Amino acid sequence: MASRNYAPIRALARGQVIIDGSCIGAAAADPTTVRGLGITSITFVATGRYNINFTGRFERMLDFSAMVLPGTTGTTTPTVATARVVNALQPFNTTVTVSGRTVHVTRVEVFITNNTGAEALTNLAATDQLTFTAKFQNSRVRPRAGR
Repeated sequence: MASRNYAPIRALARGQVIIDGSCIGAAAADPTTVRGLGITSITFVATGRYNINFTGRFERMLDFSAMVLPGTTGTTTPTVATARVVNALQPFNTTVTVSGRTVHVTRVEVFITNNTGAEALTNLAATDQLTFTAKFQNSRVRPRAGR
């Protein structure tokens, strides 16, 4: 099913780009196993804070959603991680150095909060997976009203 030729996404606003990605936590370090086209890097900033660097410069972010998939694959036992909430700040354009070259990126800072009563920022554990979808508009063209 993954190799099917799906129809392109259609939208009324021009230049919409949807990027899906994921990574595996590494406690107080950069996440591992970063997956997703259009992602330059994901880096650890401080407790519960991560920078997701998307390849290229986008005009604005239309939507961002994320969740933490906790624990060991296939487990049916709920863990504290099931109460985690992921929030994001407004993106900004910057540059990062990758293999000695400067790359233009759109950076989104993500905050992961443990929402079990004593709310606090919390790191992704080594078995946690962060999955996310970002929708950007890559055009200054404003949509026109239809007739």
